[in-house]
Amino acid sequence: MRNAQPSSPRAQAALVLHHVLHHQRTLDEALAERPLQGEGADTRLVMMLVLSVLRHLGQIDALLARYIAKPLPPKRTMAQQALRLGVVQLLLMQTPPHAATNETVQLVKQSKDGALAGLVNAVLQKIGRDMPALPPAVHNLPAWLRSRWEHHYGVEATAAMAEIAADRPPLDLNAPAPLTFPQGARLDDTIWRLPSAHDPVPILPGFTEGAFFVQDVAASYPVRLLGDIATLQVLDIGAAPGGKTAQLARAGAEVTALDKSAARMTTLEENMMRLKLQVTPVVADALQWQPAQHYDVVLLDAPCSATGTWRRHPEASHVTTQHDITELARQQRELLTRAWGWVKPGGRLLYCTCSLEPEEGELQAVWFLAHHADAKLVHAEPGDVPAEAITPEGALRTRPDLLRARGGMDGFFAVIFRKV
Repeated sequence: MRNAQPSSPRAQAALVLHHVLHHQRTLDEALAERPLQGEGADTRLVMMLVLSVLRHLGQIDALLARYIAKPLPPKRTMAQQALRLGVVQLLLMQTPPHAATNETVQLVKQSKDGALAGLVNAVLQKIGRDMPALPPAVHNLPAWLRSRWEHHYGVEATAAMAEIAADRPPLDLNAPAPLTFPQGARLDDTIWRLPSAHDPVPILPGFTEGAFFVQDVAASYPVRLLGDIATLQVLDIGAAPGGKTAQLARAGAEVTALDKSAARMTTLEENMMRLKLQVTPVVADALQWQPAQHYDVVLLDAPCSATGTWRRHPEASHVTTQHDITELARQQRELLTRAWGWVKPGGRLLYCTCSLEPEEGELQAVWFLAHHADAKLVHAEPGDVPAEAITPEGALRTRPDLLRARGGMDGFFAVIFRKV
């Protein structure tokens, strides 16, 4: 891919996809390694191309398999990415066929895969004439993840979650009523939802004044489970960039925000300054740090596979492995045990993850109760959270297909333990 023109939006998109899919990078990591070049319109096009391919990758590859008799060799990465980008432009972005085909084929001609330019041109020309429908969105799930979800959630729910994840997500603002905006509508008294095509957040009324912050509705539920926390001492572990921290502080808690990333903590502090909220920031690894006190509430927003946020981070399902889930679950158990030691008698530990995997949710709760005799699960009650998101055991479990008619939500798990 070394001969591709770095200034071309399509070439840049191909390079980003190469780093994500072949080097198993997150999108943020890939962009850090290959910063985008060009004017705002060019970089927006790059991101639109990349995100569209990642959201529809399985569908695109299933479609291409109908048009290519023999799969391309794995090392022909530029030709492979060019075909995917061509399909996205033709079928999802309504790019004029001549531009979608000709400019994409040029990428291949200028790369080490130049010998395949004729094949790429022929395939895209035929797709441009046929204009076929993409296969079902469930193809976007890797086989191992699809099998897991169908086992845990059922075939119908898995297909629905995949359809939601293939769409551009709406944007949720934690903006308590009666605050309103020129676009979108209110989901509940806490969250205002903007459509997927919306004004830039910094120009929305109230941004500079700190009237709201960005937070998916599902991410707002865990803190809501705590009820009245005014004046309580709260430790927020894994706090950055600060959505749940802001909820805690705005509810009147005295918050210590802990995160091991200095860069992310800087973002948190900037967010708290804009929101005019006071918290105590601490940059440290929770597995090494030792607090000087115990807390009424400890919130552990644990590192996880993030499969519940697939629609916002569409590379997650492509770079995450079953081994990752096993290792992350082990780390979560370490953090749970350590955090439990910082909870006052009678206090509460709120554990949450943005994962759809039971090992990082329901099974983790079972393990914790089995290994901590002084822990009692606090049953979640309907109220600020939907009744359908409460499990029979009393935990919170959201899925992307909840609120489907209004755009869905992220997948989250949350549970509260009280120290008895």
